[in-house]
Amino acid sequence: MVDGVALPFRILVLPLRAVGWALAEAAGLLVTKDPKGLPPFIQSIIDNGVQPGLGTIGPRSGVAARVRYVGLSPFFLTAAFSIRTSQRYQAGLRFDSQVGRFLEASYTFQRDAAPHFWGVGPSTSKGAVTDYLWDHQRASALFGTRIATVRLFVDGGYEDNRVDRSKGRESDLQDNAAFDSLYGVNERVKYGMGTVSLALDFTRQVDFQTEGIFLQLGTSIFRGIDATDSDFHRFGLLLRSYIPLNARQMVALQIMASENKPDGGQGVPFYHLARLGSEDGTRSLSQDRYRDLAMAALMSEWRYEVWRELHGRSRVEAFFLFDIGAVQSSISRLSWSDNIKSLGFGWRVVTQRDAMFLSYLAFGPDGLRFRVKFSTAF
Repeated sequence: MVDGVALPFRILVLPLRAVGWALAEAAGLLVTKDPKGLPPFIQSIIDNGVQPGLGTIGPRSGVAARVRYVGLSPFFLTAAFSIRTSQRYQAGLRFDSQVGRFLEASYTFQRDAAPHFWGVGPSTSKGAVTDYLWDHQRASALFGTRIATVRLFVDGGYEDNRVDRSKGRESDLQDNAAFDSLYGVNERVKYGMGTVSLALDFTRQVDFQTEGIFLQLGTSIFRGIDATDSDFHRFGLLLRSYIPLNARQMVALQIMASENKPDGGQGVPFYHLARLGSEDGTRSLSQDRYRDLAMAALMSEWRYEVWRELHGRSRVEAFFLFDIGAVQSSISRLSWSDNIKSLGFGWRVVTQRDAMFLSYLAFGPDGLRFRVKFSTAF
């Protein structure tokens, strides 16, 4: 009997099976539970507390190599450097209990070497992009606890931000007279800050699919110190829902919203505004394409298994995506006309723990956007 619903989709994703077979086999080898499968030299490095990895470390960082050292617990040290010269260095102490609690005190320096900026508001032009360099450092303490499905995080500390001219760029934010009055462009900004976040996790992993609901609510407060004339606070919401249709298909949804509220002084610096773009709301847009005091977005995917590795260690999923989102000066002022929509399709290699690789093509008002990543948006 022919499945009339699945047949057109199977025909569409047939070319992915040939490529997916090789990637799924490779992913299966990487997640084998037998540690003897690793070369002795690599296994020795891991056994001595060195954790290498690849990923991204900030806006438009590109691929970054990172190394974390945890061989002298509770001390840890992390260093990362990207192909676009973004950098992150962190050192600290982390104390973990056996009942789901931890306390971490750390110092972090980060350089975002290549972020883009298009302006503030829902009507910025794609061609008006400028670049900047952002150095920011934090000294903070983070406490976390977990009771059943509830997680609580409390974070507090000191933050120091400085914007400079980006290296080797043709259009620089600090050379654009239109942004001279934008807070944070020419000022060094320092805050005492605190964050409280509560997460309710009702998800579970069934075979290669996540099922259930995840909800996170958070609030942060920023108070200017030294010569910083800026105070503000922020609210945020993240809701994820994973709805299985059968063992091979599922619908995944993510709702995001955040709002910054100025409390005095010169308001919110531009790099702390709410952002829309890429994996933060609408995937046809460049990262941080739109910024304002508030944002809201809905991201959705229909995922379908197209290949499963022979030994059941990984599989390839194709997916269709639809995203919609907007920015405004407040959540209450968001309107349907502000919304930016994205349509697209892609595929990913997943294990029973996480996505290892994905690629997608998204269509939107700024045109086509192709992405290759080693992590998934949700």
